[in-house]
Amino acid sequence: MNTRTLLPKVNVNMAAMFCARSWTGRLCRPRASRFPTKHATFYRPSSTSSHPPTQPRSSHTRRRILFLLLGTTTFLLFATPAKPPTLNETTFVPYTITSRASLSPASFILTLVPQTPNPEPMYLLPGTNRWRHPLWSVEFKQPEVQISRHYTPLPPQSKDGDDMLDGAESERNGALRFYIRAHSDGEMSHYLRRLRPHDTVQLRGPHIGFDLVKRLGACKNIVFLAGGTGLVPGMQAARVALDGYEDTNVSLLWAVRSRKDIQSTPPSEVSNGWWGSSGPTEIQAAEGLSPIARQLADMKAQYGKRLSVQVVVDEEGSSFQPVHLQKALLDIGKDDKLVSNPGSGCALHDQKLSEQASEFEGDAGPNCACSPVEGTLPGKNLFIISGPGGFVKHYAGDKVWQGGRQTQGPVGGVAAQLQKKNPQLAKEWLVLKL
Repeated sequence: MNTRTLLPKVNVNMAAMFCARSWTGRLCRPRASRFPTKHATFYRPSSTSSHPPTQPRSSHTRRRILFLLLGTTTFLLFATPAKPPTLNETTFVPYTITSRASLSPASFILTLVPQTPNPEPMYLLPGTNRWRHPLWSVEFKQPEVQISRHYTPLPPQSKDGDDMLDGAESERNGALRFYIRAHSDGEMSHYLRRLRPHDTVQLRGPHIGFDLVKRLGACKNIVFLAGGTGLVPGMQAARVALDGYEDTNVSLLWAVRSRKDIQSTPPSEVSNGWWGSSGPTEIQAAEGLSPIARQLADMKAQYGKRLSVQVVVDEEGSSFQPVHLQKALLDIGKDDKLVSNPGSGCALHDQKLSEQASEFEGDAGPNCACSPVEGTLPGKNLFIISGPGGFVKHYAGDKVWQGGRQTQGPVGGVAAQLQKKNPQLAKEWLVLKL
């Protein structure tokens, strides 16, 4: 049963008279709330105006928003530049893996070609297969977790005009090779280990490293100590220094974990301590060399005595001791006339100022602030340490994070011990960490 509330009947004439006697007529108006509701729309009453009350503006606002969105979308479609199809520093571009050569269970070489042909790669000097920059790298993207990591491409395998890679894999057409070691932990390592020929990878770069030419100046010597795949920047540096200057000398000191990184099977004839020595051995042409060792042997044949490549193998108990490093630093420049500058106050040659430097300098790196020495370019010999973090820390001290970037930090480890023992090394040699 519905319940109704009955209101008493009121005489209409009496109500009108009562309203007329009220000096405000307030009792005849509907009683409004003292505070308006949140979504209330108000109209100003007018007893004289013949125009209807103003309508809400919500429809006008919706139309304005719609036109604004359409205009913004049109602008983004037509005004935003298209992504560059070839290797660049801003966007990732696709490359195809054409080959994968295993060196050991954890290390391998990948050859990549750009999916968009690139007959004039920006990292090569025009008309040659020589690097434009002494040190540079690219980023690989791990698409599953959206992370990236820098890898250094191997230098071209041949001299100018003698490209050993043909067709689509030609270095002059943008083909790149990478020597990679997949560590047991890490998302990037797991991703790289799974890659096979015909897979697509995304690259971004080049990212420019230290300008070694400006730092060398008139000096002639580079000693490059590398652990594992850290050898690749040393091969880059050697190619640039030895191709660019006829009197430059480079000593590559390469520490590997397994003999398989150098040679898969023992040679039929053992000579000069090449196999099984407890100390550093000079690399030689031999049977069954790995692709990396074979390229090093080819470089030695090309540059002769100007290039030395010594190897130690961790699994065989050999390593680079302080005495080996001291000998390499002192022997390589023993016949040179000193032309280096102490470099005080120069961002390129002052070791103290170099502590604040990042290895990614870009094209706009620092300029030399040294005074000329005997009419030659100021410079210093370079002692460069490259490899895993623990390797670099042992031989040259930790890198330091400052302001969101990784800097060189002070010289430590074995290098600092050698400088303390022989102060002349600190004066003539600049230490760099990669």
